[in-house]
Amino acid sequence: PDMSAAVSQSLFNNSAKWPESCLPDKRTVRNDPVCMSKCVQVTYKGNTLTVPINNMCGGCAIDHVDFTDQAFLFLEPAGYTVGDAKGATIKYVRC
Repeated sequence: PDMSAAVSQSLFNNSAKWPESCLPDKRTVRNDPVCMSKCVQVTYKGNTLTVPINNMCGGCAIDHVDFTDQAFLFLEPAGYTVGDAKGATIKYVRC
């Protein structure tokens, strides 16, 4: 998807596979409980975004979320001149 997230490796089952999904575009999703109907909801500078978790971030701390470019730019229009969106509120929700 154009907007999605990767979360800390410590949230994943290392033996999980990447099967084809039942979504219309047949994209693959990690066959891991953290990716099955789980989203991350982030509020930052008055903007709130909820996106599916579909990837692992190997070097990320448990309180760090990596977003696709489109998702990050939605939350922080200044983009990568900012780098990290410090002070965001992160919540894991069903989606």
